[in-house]
Amino acid sequence: MEQKKLKIGDEDAAIRTIQSTQSDPQKAISEFVENSIDAHAKNIEILRHRHNGKIEIQINDDGEGIKAGSDGNSDMDRIATEICNSFKKQLDERLREGIQGEFAIGMLGFAAVGNNLEILSRTESSRKTKYLKLKASSLNYDSGIHASHLDTNGTLVRIWPIHDNIQQRLTAEKLNKYLGEELRERIKQSQVKIFIEDKIGRKVELEVKAQEYKGDRITQISKVKTAPGNIHFKLFIAQQGEKGKVSVYRRGTKIIDDITEIQELNHEPWNNSLLEGMIDSRFLNVPPATRKGVVPDEHLAEFIKAIVSQEKQIIEILKIAIEKRDQEMSRDIIKSLRDAFQDVMQELPTEYNWFDSKSGISIKKPGTPSGVTGEKFKIRLAPGPLEYITITPKVSQIEPSERKKYTVKAWTPNDELIPIGVKFRWEIKPSSLGTIETNNDECFFTAGLNEGEIKITVYASLENKKTQETVEVLILSKTNKKTTAGFPYPKGIYKPSENWRSRWDEIINTLEYNTGHEDYQNAEKKGKKTLLRYMGFLYAKQLVLHNFKASGEDIVMERMIEVISRLENRI
Repeated sequence: MEQKKLKIGDEDAAIRTIQSTQSDPQKAISEFVENSIDAHAKNIEILRHRHNGKIEIQINDDGEGIKAGSDGNSDMDRIATEICNSFKKQLDERLREGIQGEFAIGMLGFAAVGNNLEILSRTESSRKTKYLKLKASSLNYDSGIHASHLDTNGTLVRIWPIHDNIQQRLTAEKLNKYLGEELRERIKQSQVKIFIEDKIGRKVELEVKAQEYKGDRITQISKVKTAPGNIHFKLFIAQQGEKGKVSVYRRGTKIIDDITEIQELNHEPWNNSLLEGMIDSRFLNVPPATRKGVVPDEHLAEFIKAIVSQEKQIIEILKIAIEKRDQEMSRDIIKSLRDAFQDVMQELPTEYNWFDSKSGISIKKPGTPSGVTGEKFKIRLAPGPLEYITITPKVSQIEPSERKKYTVKAWTPNDELIPIGVKFRWEIKPSSLGTIETNNDECFFTAGLNEGEIKITVYASLENKKTQETVEVLILSKTNKKTTAGFPYPKGIYKPSENWRSRWDEIINTLEYNTGHEDYQNAEKKGKKTLLRYMGFLYAKQLVLHNFKASGEDIVMERMIEVISRLENRI
């Protein structure tokens, strides 16, 4: 069978089609900036100003200029007549280091910004300044020696007038943010300085900085080797209240804003807002015209395979981070809520009982079905293996010099009690606030004369398995003792598919809150004060249900207002 070759039937239409595919004006400006970086510029200046009454954008650099022709001057005719045939792509891998361009069509993207393009360039080996002029939608161009001269080698790009409908997308602030994210790694690697001066309206001068991730770096994963090349990871645990995403880069330039845009990767952990960062791959192929997205070829398949291979480890890292963050949040929130409810409880009518003071309420062990009391739950016994331990009481408040007993129990993964064989070791911090006497599974704590907070930790071991648990003790004198002794610590549970905001876990005598609920996530984004208020309302709800659940809907609603109106002024 005879092999035949496709040909362009209408070159004019092909060029116009290529030009129209770049519809993002910010990306078009970024392309010119990248050309400057490819030319090894150390300084790039972007100016937005009015020229002859029209808004114009200039991009000026001190790079090597457009590649010289045989006469030593910038060969402007070559870049106008060899579209889709970039000399950069022909360089070997060593010379291509730090160079991004390869399609020779980025220049055509100016039409997304304005009607006219003028490029002035001077090489290091020549004092002559060459120019190239283009109009949007026209295939004709002018070139030659410019009447004025660039003082040094480099390139100056002018685009004017800027389209009216996109002017607000090219302000100094928005270009600064876009370029700092889009060219994050290229700016770092090249150490180029990029300055933006905006003279439209109030004068603004900014230096573009590579946008830094503010979260905690995940150091366990940095590079994955594949057949076509290495994939580099820079992943972080997003800061509290921030919504993270993972972007895909190619040689330091962002090509996919969110990795979940790749259908095969639209799942955990990549759609978890706690994860942010970037993944950079040199071998991915991008659509030439838009330079956004990825060509669905064998290289993308290799990329997806490598990414999937890291998912299990990242999910585990996120799980640990969530647990740690919940613990830290609980400590901060609990102190503020406890202080607030101490005052609230003093103002509420006497029929209110706190969670740990209502008769008939008992602490039940983890694993007990909800609603089943500790007394009625039938405990099964087993020799092991050791899985976890529980301490009673979990939270307590005593007076100076008071003595209190704490008991620990060991449990198997199936919630069976281990009656013998487990060794326990107790310690307190700070030790200056009291003393302990221990008898394996029992601990007697005697408070000192001073007020304060201590932690009693017990370490358990059985054969090769070890675990530990900690209780907190608040030491307060009788005159300061409040009715919220034993304030129950909240426990976050991520259930985005469920509508409940909070519920009371009678097994461990604590409040569970849904970290996946939209209301919680919105409160978290707004900061600690809003989150504290939200958590206060959840405690108020549970306090009312704890005392008046059987009183009817109207009474419950009235009591909610009664508690919240007193709580509002204290959080």
